[in-house]
Parts: sequence; C-alpha cells; structure tokens
Amino acid sequence: MSSLGDFPVSIHADEGPRRKHIFEIDLNSKYPGHKIVIDTMKEFVKVNFANASVEAFGNTVGILGDYATGSTVARDQKTVLNDFNELGSEWQVLPTDDMLFHDISYPQFPQRCMLPEDARGEQHRHLLENKISEEEAEAACAKNLSDVLDIKDCVYDILATQDMDMVGSY
Repeated sequence: MSSLGDFPVSIHADEGPRRKHIFEIDLNSKYPGHKIVIDTMKEFVKVNFANASVEAFGNTVGILGDYATGSTVARDQKTVLNDFNELGSEWQVLPTDDMLFHDISYPQFPQRCMLPEDARGEQHRHLLENKISEEEAEAACAKNLSDVLDIKDCVYDILATQDMDMVGSY
C-alpha cells in the first residue's frame, strides 16, 4: 500500500521477535504537520494522531470515539457505549467498509469477533502465579518511558501478557 485516501503511507517493519510494524499516513498535503501512526506489535494495535487538531479531526467518529466529545459511540453516532466489548463488536469491519489490511482473517462478519475470556479483573486472581512481578514491569517501563500514563499502561500490558517485550510497543 502506498497511499490511503490520497495520502501517502509509509511502512516500517521489524520482522524480529516483536513483529512490530508502523504505518504512517502523512496528512501534510491537506493538514500540515499532521499524520496518523498505526503501530502494531504481535496482536496489539496502537493508533496515534500526531498533532491532532479540530481542523483535521473535528468531525471524526469511530471505534476510538468521537473526537469532539470523547464519547465512545455506536455507528449511529448517538448511542453511547461504555462496554468496550460491546463497542468493539459494534465497530467490527463490515463487508461494506473499505479494506485497510492485506489479509482477511477469521472472524469476518457475520461471524462475531472473539472476545477476551475476561477483559477485567481475572489477572488479579492469578497475580501470585505470574512470572513477572509488578516491580519488574515498573522498572522495565520506567527505564524506557517518561510519561506517567504510558508507564502505567506499559506495566498493565506486561502483567496482562506476561511479556517483557511489550515495553517495545511504547
């Protein structure tokens, strides 16, 4: 893929054990200094709107929410969904949606998305069984990150996946 919606796309891939890919959509031709960065690592996806502004994203609504209000809404742009499993199912890619990725993988609509076994809380019950301690995760994250919220998210991701490589996703 070399462009998306007439905006140039650059792709950077690390085929090592992290399987990290970065897709940069350069919006500079219409919105100077703006870009969308989609960062994938293993089965995780992170989206960053560099230099986001009302001019560029003010009417944007999707699985990441409503830019103007921050609300997570259904496709009808009215129904507020606070359950992230419900939100993900609502925004599952439909056959009428544009194709962003090269591969079509299971599940595809009308089959429903696979939900996590326990999106909240079950990790705490098994905390004593974890091979990576919270202190080890905090040390690894703090070594590479300075933003307090990034460190918190990083620690959560490491503990949830029991994978120290998750530091590389930030």
